[in-house]
Amino acid sequence: MSRMPLVLIVAGLLILPGIVRAETGRRVGQKNKTFSVPLLLIKPGEQVTFDNDDQITHNVYNAQKGGAFNLKAQAPGESSTVTFVNEGTFEVRCAFHPKMKMFVIVKR
Repeated sequence: MSRMPLVLIVAGLLILPGIVRAETGRRVGQKNKTFSVPLLLIKPGEQVTFDNDDQITHNVYNAQKGGAFNLKAQAPGESSTVTFVNEGTFEVRCAFHPKMKMFVIVKR
């Protein structure tokens, strides 16, 4: 990832509504082919639970080195938890719905 998108993401921490910091919750919903938050700020070792609140199946994943995971087919009503161990900015997407995108920033 180039530095410019990272700068924009960090700047968004200060101005974007809908950002969830670890102290206010670590659950991310999926509804209407959208994640419930565009950006989540957590610390290394913290967990994020992805809840499929939609009427359709999703496949949440991150392919980036240091934070890769794949929840595979997640049916409506299912929840899956991921532990983010390494620091970094991770783009989380849905393999079934390419427009679904959010970022998890893991920082001490």
